[in-house]
Amino acid sequence: MSRNLLFALSLLAGMVLPATAQNKTVATKIYTDPNGLRFWVDGIPYKSAQVFLWPTGTKHTISIEQSQMVFPGTRWKFTSWQDSTGGMAQTGEVITVTADTSLTYVKASFTTEYLLQVLFYSCAAETGNCRPPGTVAVGGAMASSDVQQWVAADTPITLQAYPNPGFVFVGWGTSGNNSTSPFYTHMMKGPVTFANFFEGAKRVTLYSDPPGLMVAPDRTPTKAPAELDWAQGSKHVLGAVSPQAEILNGDALWVFKQWSNGGGQNAVYTVDRSNVPESITARFVRGARVSFVTNPVGLKLKVEGRENWPAYNFVWGVGMQYQVSAPAEQVDAKGRKWVFTGWSNGGPAEQQITILDSHVRTGFRLIANFEPRNKVIISTNPPGLPVEVNGKECRGTCSAEGAEGEQILLAAPESVPISDDSRFDFVAWSDEGSRNRAYTIPASGETKLVANFKNMFRLTAVADPGSGAVLQAAPESADRFYETNTAVTVTAEVAKGYRFKRWDGDLTGSYRSGTVVMSVPRVVRALLDIAPYTEEAGVRNAAGETPDVVVAPGSIASILGVNLSGGYEVGPSNPLAQTIQGVTVRLQNRYMPLVFVSPEQINIQVPGDLAEGDYKLAVKWDSYPETVTAMRVARNAPGLFQKKVDDKYFAAASHDDGSDVDPSTPAKAGETVTLYGTGFGPYDRIAPDGFPLPENPPYPLADTVEVLVGDAVVQAVWAGGVPGQIGTAMARFALPEDVQAENGGARVRLRINGRESNTVLLAVQ
Repeated sequence: MSRNLLFALSLLAGMVLPATAQNKTVATKIYTDPNGLRFWVDGIPYKSAQVFLWPTGTKHTISIEQSQMVFPGTRWKFTSWQDSTGGMAQTGEVITVTADTSLTYVKASFTTEYLLQVLFYSCAAETGNCRPPGTVAVGGAMASSDVQQWVAADTPITLQAYPNPGFVFVGWGTSGNNSTSPFYTHMMKGPVTFANFFEGAKRVTLYSDPPGLMVAPDRTPTKAPAELDWAQGSKHVLGAVSPQAEILNGDALWVFKQWSNGGGQNAVYTVDRSNVPESITARFVRGARVSFVTNPVGLKLKVEGRENWPAYNFVWGVGMQYQVSAPAEQVDAKGRKWVFTGWSNGGPAEQQITILDSHVRTGFRLIANFEPRNKVIISTNPPGLPVEVNGKECRGTCSAEGAEGEQILLAAPESVPISDDSRFDFVAWSDEGSRNRAYTIPASGETKLVANFKNMFRLTAVADPGSGAVLQAAPESADRFYETNTAVTVTAEVAKGYRFKRWDGDLTGSYRSGTVVMSVPRVVRALLDIAPYTEEAGVRNAAGETPDVVVAPGSIASILGVNLSGGYEVGPSNPLAQTIQGVTVRLQNRYMPLVFVSPEQINIQVPGDLAEGDYKLAVKWDSYPETVTAMRVARNAPGLFQKKVDDKYFAAASHDDGSDVDPSTPAKAGETVTLYGTGFGPYDRIAPDGFPLPENPPYPLADTVEVLVGDAVVQAVWAGGVPGQIGTAMARFALPEDVQAENGGARVRLRINGRESNTVLLAVQ
């Protein structure tokens, strides 16, 4: 419908106004909440929001239906009117409004309702023959027939079912979440139907023999006879209160025996599919008071298959049989073991008890007698360390049992390693017994033995570098393990060639002694600096140990010490260098020619122009401190070189043809042999320092050389410098005809101006 037509209709329905007012119109919106419901404006129906242009002052009619069905079981229920003025007071289905500038909208509000159906019985009341299966309270209103009502959405509705005699409530079905409770609250989220929740029941009557005792159908105590309506096919528990006192005679006790249908206590009864009434009788017998006692009290028995009775006091039926047993051994709450010795009636440990008529009056009492087993509890301090008990390892707490006087074998380890740096050492047993022994069990019920250990920690003391010091510990320990909290003083005995710098690790300070407390494993490290060292008279003949600690001018000498260089290195041979690996040897302001350097030995050439006397040599390696040693110079300081053959040293010598004299080619009697050495003395002309001797001219020795072969003295044929060598001399002599070989050679030495050389072994035939 066009807006113009709506406007025309509104004019026709309105009042006749003065011409000046008719020209003034207002827009008014008419709609429903929710949108889409039917309403009428001035008799015309609409189903969506509409805007009307009305002349001010005109009167209009708006109407709605009280309820509108949207889907089956779902409807919209009118609740109220609202308008833009906020003062709408009309509440009916039809209202009138007058067009005005303040009236911009009119809204009809609805709420959702769902259909609730409770269908269980339908009967025309006028017949007078209505017999409903029960009544239902719907939202508090009782109903004995079907109920249909509309309920607002999201409203909780309570349902309560009350079956009449002959009927039972069986549940609300799927609409009620299969609830079997007769009291149910349902939240209205949509249309819902509850039906078929009453069914015809079977009447079951429970009697007692003798009459008037208490039965307990479905565990509910009830005095017999109990009339019950149970659904066909349902299952129920048939029980009876047992024991119980007769209501009219409190002194008479009764014990349930069985049901008349053969079932026992709490038997499951299934209701058959018929409505024929049925009777079942609970049969009782007289009860007698029964008690069982343990000696000592507090121990356990097994009665009727159970051990967890709160007390061993019962009421049992006459003529009925019961089982009772005592365990052969058991441990009480304090951990002590008990051994069963017998029942007071002399019966076996497990026996069957039959209650007699006489017991109704006298009662029945039985005592189980036990005797203790002596127990020894073995543990360690600290806990968890291993010991052996009767040859088996025990960690933590173990126990051994036996009669008084029996023995158990105990063995504790001397020490228990925990890590490389920690262990426990055995101290003593708590009874001061030996570490490994046989222990006799005393008469007391329980004895505790503790193996006591002490915690030991390792002291690791090292020097850096490792060869630079020996670390002494006080008190001493063979393996450097100490008992916890022992104070240990560590002292660094620094070796030659090093200087103590400071401690590192668990010790600090620059003093070479310190104390640590052994509360944990400790590591101390003595940090050392290299400090080159030479002996006070550390300059020797390079050929080896000679009778006199002297060297000759122009000879090769060895300086002995520690940390004299960073490694072994031979310098150039023509000429000799004055520095190798940053090492120099200084005589006042003169630097010595160097043959080689090594950490423990430096070989130099002694200057050929030195006069006899004492000198000081200063050895310097890089930035390390300088070390000074004494050198004594003599005109003659002979030393003979040796070479190693098969782990044996022989003189460095040659045959007349220049080949080596050695055990494979020994010298022969009468043969001319050449010996090699250094420090023989001056030549008849000055030799240059640091340079090899030339082939020509020769450099004969200025002094006479004697060769001592055993006890024989032989004059050297010729002695002088070795061509092509630096500081090396040789002496030729004829081997005596009567030379004798001893241990593969002859003992040979030189003598020059009364000063002898070292003795060497010359290989001779």
